[in-house]
Amino acid sequence: MRHDDHADDRRRLVMRRLQGSSEPLGVAALAEGLGVHPNTVRFHLDALERAGRVERVASVAAGRGRPASRFRAVPSPDRDDRRYEVLADILLEELGTGDDARERAEAVGALWGRRRAHGRGASVEHLVASLDELGFAPVRTEPGIIELHNCPFREAVQNRGDVVCAIHAGLMRGALAGTGVTPAELEPFVRPGVCRARLEGAAA
Repeated sequence: MRHDDHADDRRRLVMRRLQGSSEPLGVAALAEGLGVHPNTVRFHLDALERAGRVERVASVAAGRGRPASRFRAVPSPDRDDRRYEVLADILLEELGTGDDARERAEAVGALWGRRRAHGRGASVEHLVASLDELGFAPVRTEPGIIELHNCPFREAVQNRGDVVCAIHAGLMRGALAGTGVTPAELEPFVRPGVCRARLEGAAA
């Protein structure tokens, strides 16, 4: 991977963290969530600020000295007010609660995952690409581990996290059907803003 490609990937992760937060974030919080050095975050924030994609928000000073700046994503000018989270809440309510709801959610996710894999071929690489298209900001840290740095359904997770995570697990299972690789475990929020999927049978 070229240096420019790596920098673009990092900036996309920074943007997704800011877009997924309900409040401005400081350098330290971003660095911890992404698992990188604060200076790396500052470098990318400076570039994003120059590009007009993020803006600086002054914090209230808690003591002496200048307060640390926080940052938030600048809304896109073509943003609209679609409220898909309302539809998600309605559908999740229909699934119900408990083990039965989680089983149904995983089955629905698996069906959708198989449909997405149809025509492009089932593989871990295609799963990562599909998760990226859906906005999960996946990073394959090891052959059997995929970290998800963003949840595009975060509003729904706040209300029905167990069912939403079951849908995610099913989606991955469906996308990998027939490959010999199975999602063994989906660990939500192993660190702030990051979930981890463990795969069985994934080769390097």
